[in-house]
Amino acid sequence: MAGKWIGVPSATTRRLPSSLVVRADPAKVAECMKFLSSYRQLFSLPKFGSSLFAGVAGKLKLGISSVALLLEVAHHRGFKQAAIVVSVSALAGVTAPLRGRLMDRYGYALVMCPSLVAYLGALTVLVLNESAHGPFATTVVCAFVASTSIPPIQIVTRLMWGAMTTGRLRTTVLSLDAVLTDVGYIVGPTVAAFLVAAVAPWAGLAASALLTTSATLLLLSRKLPHQRGQPRSAERHWLGSLRNRALRTLMVAVVCFFMAVRAIELALPAWAQQHKSPLMGGVLLSCMSVGSMAGGLILGALPTRRSARATFPVTLAVLCLGTSLVAAASFVWTAVLIVATAFMGIAVGPSFVALYATAGDLAPANMAAETQSWIGSSVSLGGAAGAAVSGVVIQAWGPGALLVLAAASSAAASGLACGAVRAGPVTSEQVRESIPIAP
Repeated sequence: MAGKWIGVPSATTRRLPSSLVVRADPAKVAECMKFLSSYRQLFSLPKFGSSLFAGVAGKLKLGISSVALLLEVAHHRGFKQAAIVVSVSALAGVTAPLRGRLMDRYGYALVMCPSLVAYLGALTVLVLNESAHGPFATTVVCAFVASTSIPPIQIVTRLMWGAMTTGRLRTTVLSLDAVLTDVGYIVGPTVAAFLVAAVAPWAGLAASALLTTSATLLLLSRKLPHQRGQPRSAERHWLGSLRNRALRTLMVAVVCFFMAVRAIELALPAWAQQHKSPLMGGVLLSCMSVGSMAGGLILGALPTRRSARATFPVTLAVLCLGTSLVAAASFVWTAVLIVATAFMGIAVGPSFVALYATAGDLAPANMAAETQSWIGSSVSLGGAAGAAVSGVVIQAWGPGALLVLAAASSAAASGLACGAVRAGPVTSEQVRESIPIAP
């Protein structure tokens, strides 16, 4: 009898009224355990704990680095010059596909180890130059070199997850990766600001360097896909993975997708400013983040037959629907807007999960790192384009119009993604037929 009650000792249960005792429902308990079984299997994988630490370190580094660089330079030169340094640093992201191609061709260790040394050296010179009030040009160059040479932790992390898991668990681990990214962007800036205020202006950059070093060394100790062999000479075309038409279509879809995400992120605070309630912008963005994390966690726990339906075109279609609801709710009550924003956020996390899974499926043989790098560059390009367009639309027509534009961009991304998925990957035979064999 005692086994049928939850949270109340058997001796006490006899003295309590039946209305105060919670009876366990075996069916619901079994369903809950089945729902969490994917995560239990994931955490039981060999060396998953240290791999997860590498992933968490990489996500925190993402949230810390830009804010730490901004605060370090602003402490010595002011925010105007600090913004220039951060902008130049962001431009260096265009070199990511080159680093991905080098890793595919020569192996991860031969690229990441020299990159780590160059990154740490450039960061050290930047901090010393700022402390000595040296030339501003030196700081700009060091920031560019540091961003150009930083080991591509995010790319290698996703490839590590792919090497560790298959089938259902791959969706689960990519879902967890998406949730950790959200957490990193939320917690990272706070950690950077705290370190700069409590320790020293350089403390945030030191934390970024420590996290980068730890994550790089842990990733290099894992078994990664590049051990399958070097690319064939027939695959060494100057376009690399861009020979894949489906991948090119997917990249355009990613640009439209992240244009929509960035537009939403800017439209919500603009709506709050328009309604004389600046704090509401933070509330809405938090609801979007919480919805994104919840969507990612739920997707990772679903059985394969259900999670397989959450393809990239489908998640983008749901994002389009959610954004349309947010656009409509922005003209009515605030409470409705909050609920609509949380619902819309549920599609964001699964969209990233589906995106990276699709990119992995479309990657040509021995070009996985380069493919993921191109996807990352497309995300950056979409974010930059979205920020530029958002400013113009908000000034001319307001945040409501920007949300409508974001919904249209999501719809376009869904259609493009559908075309990419139908086209499928390029096979090794197609590559050999279309690319002349090098002598």
